[in-house]
Amino acid sequence: MSGDDSFRLLETSENRFRIEIPAASPLFAGHFPGHPILPGIAHLAIVERALGIPLAAVRAMKIRRPVAPGETLELSLGAPKGDGWTRFEIRRGEEMVSNGSVATNPGGAEPEETKLPVLGELPILLPHAPPARLVHGVLEVSAAGVVCAAEVLPSHPLAAAGRAPALLGIEAAAQAAAVLEALARREEDPAPRIGYLVGVREARFAVPSLPTGRPFRVSARLQGSAPPLSIYEIEVDRAVTGTVSTFLTGATRDE
Repeated sequence: MSGDDSFRLLETSENRFRIEIPAASPLFAGHFPGHPILPGIAHLAIVERALGIPLAAVRAMKIRRPVAPGETLELSLGAPKGDGWTRFEIRRGEEMVSNGSVATNPGGAEPEETKLPVLGELPILLPHAPPARLVHGVLEVSAAGVVCAAEVLPSHPLAAAGRAPALLGIEAAAQAAAVLEALARREEDPAPRIGYLVGVREARFAVPSLPTGRPFRVSARLQGSAPPLSIYEIEVDRAVTGTVSTFLTGATRDE
């Protein structure tokens, strides 16, 4: 058995693992108050831990159903292909939870520290609460895109020894996309609405990890929308790039 309070992995056979998500897992803290759902990025964190090496890229990932506290799942890893990609599936019994294809062995150096203006607390536009909440300010905004300031807190459950997996950049970008959506409707419906990360495509990680406690710049640019689904092109300080898909519910954190 390997793991911590966030989740536990037990290899049951070659390339197959039982995943235990404790009801008290800190991954549910702040995601979302009153509506605890496992963050979409945790699916990739589970795969990364099973592989035992940081991810370099995500060709595609689809999250097909949310994961609630206390669930037990099963992860299956395919044999690595000649091109370096490994397929994965996470299931609950016969039901598919998520699946995709990832690559490992990232390279590159840590990006230079980003100098961001001092910002006050972002008005309540997101349903997230710390430590799940990564975005804390808006730097630029237009009808098509947003640039935000974000930071991984040292208390984040996926962080250790001052570092956090680079894949958390995807979560920060999804939150930036949620800010853009909230700004677009703030006059008519200012309450923060709960949304989920449901897909990732062609994500690349130039570094294996990000420093905690250091602000970074994250952007999300709308590529297409057919509500409740939207697609965004994302970038995190040249360290993470890709495309994400989000699903916006009608629920708010106060309901």
